Amino acid sequence: MTLQTNTIENQLIEEICHFIRDDATPSEFEVARLKREAAKLKNGNRAVYAACLGMIACLLNDVEECKKQHELAILLDGSIEHYEAYFTSLYNLGRIRDAYHWVQKGLSLFPHAPKLILSAVESAYFLGLFDKVVEYYQALIPLQLVGMEQQAEHFVHDAERVLRLGIPESSLHKLSDILESIRLKHDAGIKKINLSLIQMEEAQGLFNWIETTSDVDTTVEMNMELCELLARQSDINLGNMTVAFRACQH
Repeated sequence: MTLQTNTIENQLIEEICHFIRDDATPSEFEVARLKREAAKLKNGNRAVYAACLGMIACLLNDVEECKKQHELAILLDGSIEHYEAYFTSLYNLGRIRDAYHWVQKGLSLFPHAPKLILSAVESAYFLGLFDKVVEYYQALIPLQLVGMEQQAEHFVHDAERVLRLGIPESSLHKLSDILESIRLKHDAGIKKINLSLIQMEEAQGLFNWIETTSDVDTTVEMNMELCELLARQSDINLGNMTVAFRACQH
């Protein structure tokens, strides 16, 4: 994520992004310093100032303040960069559904923005919206950005494996809502999705392991809730796919 800014702003944004990339929590002293530096922007570019405050709130895991400041930045200056910044903060807060929503908003205004398209591919993948992964990837191909295509290939390969099972898109989307509600309830971050082939009586199936940051006990509870919710949804047809949460293996 890069905002078009002057040198002071660039330095501040790069420092905040460094914490985000490293998944590091700044000390109180560092937070106070970042806020002081951000305050210097208050009488200049108000949108960038708000975006910086939103990113700092992300570092502090303050979801509401993060949303407030980033949405103010977009209101003041609805540029591509501010949509990218908001996606980055929401995604790193584990608010993947919200991140996907805002990247869709950004793409409705900037349909050929490559970073937003790649972000849509990634967030749709972790939401289990595999049909959307392929759809957004198809929008990326005409841009002929080889590096970005390569970044998306893993997501698309997995998505196509799931789609080959013939699962209705409506079932995938309803399953996504269930999985996301359970994950957010337990404040579990997604580390990766692991697809494994399983041999069934008459055909091959797919086991969709969703590896999270939760411990084993919480993961067991999440899977119990998943089974209960799926049992109530007679209109969800997953065919030969089994899905479950799994504590991330280190």
